[in-house]
Amino acid sequence: MAVLSIGDRRLGAILLEQGYVSDDDLQKALERHAEIGGRLSDILIDSNLVTERRIARAVEEALGIPLVNLTAVKIPPEVLALVDAETAQSYGAIPYGLDAPQMLLRVAFVDPLNALAVESIEDATGYTVEPYQALRDHVQWALATCYPELGLEVPKLEDLNDPQHEQLGRKLLRRGLLNERQLDEALALQKQSGDALGETLVGLGIITQEQLFEVLAEQAGVPFIRNPRDYNPPEDILGLMLRGDALRMQAVPLEDQAGTLLMAATDFRRAEDLEKVVGRPVKVALITPTALDNLIERFYPEKGRLGEALVREGALGRDQLREALQVQRKAGKSKPLGEVLIELGYAPAEEVERALAKQRAGGGRLEDTLVQSGKISPEMLARSLAVQLGYEYINPAETPPDVGVINMIPEATARRYTLFPMRLQGKSLVVAMKDPRHVFAIDDLRLMTGREIIPAVASEKDIVKLIERYHGASDMAALNKELAAATKSKVEKEDAQIDLLDDNAVVRVVDTIIREAALAEASDIHIEPSAEKVTVRFRVDGALREHMELPKSAAPSIAARVKILGQLDIAERRVPQDGRLRFKKGTVDLDLRLSTLPTVYGEKIVMRLLQKASNIPEIEDLGFSPHNFQRFYDTIQKPYGIFLITGPTGSGKSFTTFSILKRISRPEKNTTTVEDPVEYEIPGINQTQVNNQAGLTFARALRSFLRQDPDIIMVGEIRDAETAKIATEAALTGHLVIATLHTNDAAGAVTRLEEMGVENFNISASLIGVLAQRLVRRVCANCKTEVSADPEVLRRLGISEHDVRDAKLYKGAGCERCNGSGYKGRMAIHELLVIDGPVRAAINAGKAATEIKDVAELHSGLRTLRADGLEKALQGMTTLEEILGSTST
Repeated sequence: MAVLSIGDRRLGAILLEQGYVSDDDLQKALERHAEIGGRLSDILIDSNLVTERRIARAVEEALGIPLVNLTAVKIPPEVLALVDAETAQSYGAIPYGLDAPQMLLRVAFVDPLNALAVESIEDATGYTVEPYQALRDHVQWALATCYPELGLEVPKLEDLNDPQHEQLGRKLLRRGLLNERQLDEALALQKQSGDALGETLVGLGIITQEQLFEVLAEQAGVPFIRNPRDYNPPEDILGLMLRGDALRMQAVPLEDQAGTLLMAATDFRRAEDLEKVVGRPVKVALITPTALDNLIERFYPEKGRLGEALVREGALGRDQLREALQVQRKAGKSKPLGEVLIELGYAPAEEVERALAKQRAGGGRLEDTLVQSGKISPEMLARSLAVQLGYEYINPAETPPDVGVINMIPEATARRYTLFPMRLQGKSLVVAMKDPRHVFAIDDLRLMTGREIIPAVASEKDIVKLIERYHGASDMAALNKELAAATKSKVEKEDAQIDLLDDNAVVRVVDTIIREAALAEASDIHIEPSAEKVTVRFRVDGALREHMELPKSAAPSIAARVKILGQLDIAERRVPQDGRLRFKKGTVDLDLRLSTLPTVYGEKIVMRLLQKASNIPEIEDLGFSPHNFQRFYDTIQKPYGIFLITGPTGSGKSFTTFSILKRISRPEKNTTTVEDPVEYEIPGINQTQVNNQAGLTFARALRSFLRQDPDIIMVGEIRDAETAKIATEAALTGHLVIATLHTNDAAGAVTRLEEMGVENFNISASLIGVLAQRLVRRVCANCKTEVSADPEVLRRLGISEHDVRDAKLYKGAGCERCNGSGYKGRMAIHELLVIDGPVRAAINAGKAATEIKDVAELHSGLRTLRADGLEKALQGMTTLEEILGSTST
């Protein structure tokens, strides 16, 4: 899929904002761009969605870049000499004026929004470039006349500057398609707008598009296609062009006429270019743009066809594609084209698979095109959009909205358009928007508020949080009173929790707790009954924080409501229960893992908020130090063996495990997992959930996996000797096993496997690496201040003030953004044990964990958790206190 340049994104926004194109037309052009690439303006012009002069006018109005007529400018030779012919042709740039004292060079560009072109000309000349616009044909004329060494054909000036308006007008008059008054009106408007006369007449509704093109065909002496349905070209004729060629050239082949190919096109002057594409003599017949679009969709219905994807990738030649299509036709299309290409030896299987993956990815809106790499965060997208369009970027955490303007826009409208009012600026309303180019939304807001709207840009996630925080919030004090009143009269009943399930207050309280946990970016919700009250706590950045208190009498009803959501047995209060639920209210959509536990005061409930599978990071984003990353990457690329991830509960083992699977699991690999429970549903991976009641344990699932021809096996946790031994056997028989284990450090994993009954020689033969990790809190970027090291902390860490003399240490002072904690977000620290020769020998010799660690530090480059954490603390990412509290010596 072709990627839009910054200039094209900017142009699309300008045209949409000024009303020169509709949203549907722009999306149509973007879809074509995704298929064929090139400049967005060329696609808009060639598709007759907007004229070149209208684009020039829009750019001039928005950015103040004037249009210059190169055919009427006399360019001094010394100015031309500043830019060589190859550079001028490459960037579509003609230097035509020089202000030597100011070191200013005036250059006319086909695409003045191409920042790379402007910068390249500046680098090549040493002058500051003042960009101007020029029409495509005028730049081609200037290249041909000013740079004869290029050997280009010089267009006739009369063809450029006299589009035969009068001649076309007289023909239309003779046909009775318009009168003198209408022609005079159209000519006056045409001179003002610069558009072609025919387009002006069609725009005024005086003639139809079909009438215009019929007269243009007569004027040019070429056939006009009135009924495209008369043509049904065979596959060998259609195979002369690709869909991308048809879209780019705005032409399709129709039939062979004695060795000459009849082609339908919207521009009769393209015969020479079309001959280069099809490799045959061409006769052009004129057709309306609308009819041509219908022909393209009829003859080339598959967007991003496999063969064309391979041609664009350079993995296949056009002639090879044509031959493959012929083979496929002879087979009656029973074989997929990908198989034919592989059989003919034109493309390797991996190239075909890669092209198919791109084909399946499809097109999308402008936002999809911007983030197609999958590496751009919503915040990055919002910031870049703000810079490109010249709008303010708003981070609500730093600049919260003025509560006085929130109700100026109804909740339904805010949700519909994904926007939020922020403040008044004079008499205008500043509105944070996901897409500030949405002219319909801005028009609606203008009518609704009676004020001018100043768009600003914010990420969708931040806007959703604002909507939920200010519109979705409930008055918890009022809810508490309502809850207490509703439960007071029924609390004595044995089955009170069942009676109260339909209580509206209970439903709203539970919904509010989950919604506010999501907004607080909590990882867990704890609902804990006690003798006097029910306490609700959220775990944020690894630490529990009290969020609210509820009346004691509400405990049974709340527990029953949560059980209903998780499809648990509400009558069973004597034993723990586990479940899973999907919560979707407004814009909050998340999965939760649920656990209930009987206590002396009622059932305690813990809900874990699960991240979406799409949020699983790339391995580059796991926070590895440069020292550890390359060793880690090399280890997980090995074809077989066991790789263990160790650490306590809540240390990020699952995220790391699935991040590894995301990188190494490919279509040609059979990847299978056994988990308890399945936390993230990953497309393309076979996932199995442990069911102890049914007898499906980790060990039994693993034994079954070995009969399923796996390449990669992931074990959610090695808990017992049987699972450990089967995992070892799987690694020894050529499978890559990724598993988690509970140990305090990396070397301790070896001892743990020994305790489970795995022999030392099998451990050394199967184990390829162990990654121990912890999560530590990051210093809040909003309130961090430089501090001096606490001598007592340094002493306990075993380092001196001399060791930190050149480092800048930071600590959070506490602010609203981090709830006064001084920390915001978490990061991982790692200890990576790679099993190489010295470490393998130590394992075989039955060395203790401490001795294995010493060997790895001395010979294999192991850095302990504390050493990795200290390095990150000295870089100002976290604090020494966090490292002290999370690691041992």
